[in-house]
Amino acid sequence: MRPFYRQPLFIICSLVLITLGSYQLIFQQLLKQSQQLSLKHGVEFNQYLNLQLTRFSTLTDTLAQRPELQQLLQNPTVAAQQTALSQLLADFNLASGSASIYLMDPQGVVLASSNYGEPVSFMAYNFGFRPYFTETIRANKSYVDYGLGWVSNERGIYFASTVSNAQQQILGVLTVKLNIDQLELAYQSIASQSPLLFMLVDEEQTVIASNHEPWRLTWLGEDATTRPRHPGVTLHALKVKQQGPLWRLASDPLQQPDQSKQYAVTVKDNQRLPWQLVLLQPAAPLKVQAIQLATSLCLFLSVLLLAISFWRSRRQQQRQKAVMFTQLELAVAERTESLQQSNQQLQHEIQQRNEAEQGLQQAQEQLLQAAKLATIGQLSASINHEINQPLTAMHSYLQSAQLLLQKARYSELAENLDKISQMLLRLNHIVKQFKSFSRKAANSPAPVRLKHVIENALGILQPALKQQQAQIQLQDVAATQVKVDPLQLEQVLVNLLGNALQAAAQNSSPSLTIQINQSVDKAILQIHDNGPGIQPHVMEHLFEPFFTTKQGSGLGLGLSISRQIVQSYHGNLQIENHPAGGAIVTLTLPRYISE
Repeated sequence: MRPFYRQPLFIICSLVLITLGSYQLIFQQLLKQSQQLSLKHGVEFNQYLNLQLTRFSTLTDTLAQRPELQQLLQNPTVAAQQTALSQLLADFNLASGSASIYLMDPQGVVLASSNYGEPVSFMAYNFGFRPYFTETIRANKSYVDYGLGWVSNERGIYFASTVSNAQQQILGVLTVKLNIDQLELAYQSIASQSPLLFMLVDEEQTVIASNHEPWRLTWLGEDATTRPRHPGVTLHALKVKQQGPLWRLASDPLQQPDQSKQYAVTVKDNQRLPWQLVLLQPAAPLKVQAIQLATSLCLFLSVLLLAISFWRSRRQQQRQKAVMFTQLELAVAERTESLQQSNQQLQHEIQQRNEAEQGLQQAQEQLLQAAKLATIGQLSASINHEINQPLTAMHSYLQSAQLLLQKARYSELAENLDKISQMLLRLNHIVKQFKSFSRKAANSPAPVRLKHVIENALGILQPALKQQQAQIQLQDVAATQVKVDPLQLEQVLVNLLGNALQAAAQNSSPSLTIQINQSVDKAILQIHDNGPGIQPHVMEHLFEPFFTTKQGSGLGLGLSISRQIVQSYHGNLQIENHPAGGAIVTLTLPRYISE
């Protein structure tokens, strides 16, 4: 009879217990890893938040001491002073990246505002009921508060400071508002591709910020409620149920209030404000991963047990066969001696031939693998750089589409979506072109007007041009044509114009001058920027692969690949400093003359 530990039922029960125990251990380890990642992100985000609080508190206190504010508060009816101070606040608002800056008299009436010239302005509004105003007046010191904008209906952090005269009499209150959206975008940069979600919760358990939109302006309680800080807004309940490091709460309290999910949670307190940073990771993927690993362990043990059982059975059979073989060998030993020698020689020859064939096969595989790796390395460098520019344009169009959707401007939204569709087709074409280029295959050139390709490239860079308010001068008096692949040339021009735009951005009034000329057989394109020019030690390395002056961005392949594309059409690409300042790029291609 078998021992009890070799009975099938005992083995199955043991495997089940091992699987359950390993699942718990693995799940707890995954929770620890999630908490470690959450703490890392929490520390980084709190550092960013504290930096912003210090920055805008300092800005508010510094602005409150300017004499222009005291002069207007002492003479509030002078319209010229109101306009001048509002423009000054608008300049500081633009430079600091704040949402708005405004000055109120002792009754809370806005006398000057950074948005004085916009359709929705704070001018003449009375914010005397807002906590940041009343608390600042009461305590006669700087105050930081959170709330929902009464006019703008946007979430924000308010930094308030009193404006006093030489006798320390309170003349008014200066307020700087920072939109919460900036904190949410900052967290996305910190978390990158991490699956972690976050909530920024105030002392009233209100979720004031989150990278999960349905959680914004909700609270951790059981029932929907309202808060004075959020006039006209119902705070839907997340219905949080805490189970140690796991929370169960509604993932969409507005659309699906009765459906909840479980999250692994880490809480990090803020040192300056009574707020908590709550970092959440969905628990379901962690459980699935733990189940998979525990199941794999169970299967491994099962296979190991089967292998041991098979080995024991096989060993017993081998022992029985060994006895039979010994008897047989003794009987035929004399008759098989010559046959064994021949057999041994034949086996030796077969082994040598097998070893030779294996060596040849390994050499062939190594050569094939080396060729594959070389091709992949050539393609990955090109595609990584050239696809980045259309993707940047798609990102800009998507941001515009979000704004148009919020403003219900559907016709313009449709145009944006059509442009995104065109970009996707462009990306597909770019990948095909790079595959062909890397294999040095023939392209499909066609006659195209050089000005049209430049205009397409400027269209891709249009968001950056608007952001930097760059002036573009395009001169083409001869309607010059070249015979190239339009998309490849467009990629070259996007790279050259993008570099020129980045250089010109260092000037307070950035501008690019694009001039198209032609000779008897050449088309000449020149791009001149008003940037600082190129340093001599940089000039000699411009076209080297992987050389870049853009710290933290770029692979240093743009100019190298651009020159290869231009040279493939028997053209030339040169960059030098212009005598009048800045750099000038000269692109020369064979001119196309129609018959």
